[in-house]
Amino acid sequence: MNRDLWILSSFLVLVLVGAASCGPIQALTATSRAKDSLYKAQLADAHVLVPDGRYITPAQYQYQLALLYVEKSKELQGFSKFQAAQRYAAQAASLGKKAIENREEEERRKIRRQQIKSGQVFKKGE
Repeated sequence: MNRDLWILSSFLVLVLVGAASCGPIQALTATSRAKDSLYKAQLADAHVLVPDGRYITPAQYQYQLALLYVEKSKELQGFSKFQAAQRYAAQAASLGKKAIENREEEERRKIRRQQIKSGQVFKKGE
């Protein structure tokens, strides 16, 4: 009887410890994914300002917002608000991916404008 009670209590302790660590692990994993997404966006030069500096591109905006979301996620983890931290980190990862896509689109547009200016490609309707 005593042995069965010990096994049952040990099992319950393991379940409680596992359930308690679930939130922190998920939040940390989501933050890690967000940082990886930001690193890839940085490699794609999503953070680089345009030379004339008249406006901020969608890729730059998304990159900067993703940085803020990662910082907010880390802050919330410090206050043990793991579910909110995970949501911010997931949003940051999504924004990092969108920044990469927008940066690639900006490059395609830039090449297309250069082709049009040089006469290699005609505008529609010409």
